[in-house]
Amino acid sequence: MTPPARSCLKIVHKLTSLLDSPEFIATHRQNACDFTRKRYLTFRNLILFLLNQPGSALQTELDQFFRVLNNTPFEKQVVTAQAFSKARRKLKPSALVALNDVLQNQLDELGLRSTWCGLRLLGVDGSGVHLPLEQPLENFFGSHSELPVARLSMLYDLCDQQTLHGLLITPDVDERGCAAMHLEYAPDNSLLVFDRGYPAHWLFAALLQRNQHFLMRLTLKHNPAVRDFVASGNSEQTLCFACKGWLSRKVCEQAGVDPDTEVTLRLIRVLLPGGEVEVLATSLLDTQAFPATEFAGLYHRRWGIETDYRRLKQTLTLDNFSGRTATAALQDFHAKLLLKNLAMLMQVLQQPRIEQQTRHRKRGWKANFTQGVSRLKNTLVTLLVEPCAHAMECLLTLIRNSLTAIRPGRSFPRQRRRKATRGCEGYKRTR
Repeated sequence: MTPPARSCLKIVHKLTSLLDSPEFIATHRQNACDFTRKRYLTFRNLILFLLNQPGSALQTELDQFFRVLNNTPFEKQVVTAQAFSKARRKLKPSALVALNDVLQNQLDELGLRSTWCGLRLLGVDGSGVHLPLEQPLENFFGSHSELPVARLSMLYDLCDQQTLHGLLITPDVDERGCAAMHLEYAPDNSLLVFDRGYPAHWLFAALLQRNQHFLMRLTLKHNPAVRDFVASGNSEQTLCFACKGWLSRKVCEQAGVDPDTEVTLRLIRVLLPGGEVEVLATSLLDTQAFPATEFAGLYHRRWGIETDYRRLKQTLTLDNFSGRTATAALQDFHAKLLLKNLAMLMQVLQQPRIEQQTRHRKRGWKANFTQGVSRLKNTLVTLLVEPCAHAMECLLTLIRNSLTAIRPGRSFPRQRRRKATRGCEGYKRTR
């Protein structure tokens, strides 16, 4: 068995052992009497069904799921969609969050992490998602333009392409508030990369109080000191920032940060190919260990979290929820995060082998995410029910042979030839 297959099989074994654990079930069920009777929709089966990418009619998905689960040649109605909707009310979304935490811990234990200059490179960004048009969802999450919406936010490993922590939360919590909620999930010796929507004195201070390194893009008119830096033409400069505005000081107090805390930041000028200027602020003050020339490429790697949102929204159709309650929406969100993480793990582990196989080609190549996650439909159910080394090797071979070319440095002006449609035509959903 190859090392990637061995690592994946260990992780699958670990996840499988939890699905039948009485302690794990007791922690993540709504009531003490839930999942105590012998039924088809057990705790394990509910988790497996949510991870099996239910995208079409629930009854169709359930019939196909139990055909695979019971290894029967034909589909038959084992449970109804109404029974599933009733059973899922017993399951806390925290079960899927806990499984993702176990997955991330396994990656740490198996030494499967990558770093930049000895630091874990993490991205933080937010987005939004439309919810089913149901009043309970609007009451729970909130609305925008009289439509139910929720805020998404993720803490994302830019090297390993793993989502360490995800939030589906009311839009009343802004992106900076979500970033503060992610901090306890950021490992030691990591560098958090933010875009220009995050800079705030209270967040700078909160990060430094936790000894958390960060890199943020600032607007060119962020404050007078930044404007003077832009006008000076210097490539970099270390400055001490104080909180002076009454509103900024009030926000610091609300966030539990002393408004008199001074923050020392290193400003770095980045000249873009089009002649535009970017200003980056970082807590990495050592100019020898972290030269200014490294930061343009480093900040560009933040785009990985934008690509990950596209995977969730386009390929995994995040807004195609399988239920119309807040619990169902949270279950679907965390199930798709876990599924995406498992698919990306398998693809990243295959990358060295892919590079070896395609070393004679002109371009670089990588595994195709849509093809890879499609291979997990029904297959993941089989692997989690009965982990098998041969089946894992076959799955990884399929992923390794479904490739897409890497074309770095491409940049094209956006041309809208017609009104925007739902989704992106260049990216296909899974089967």
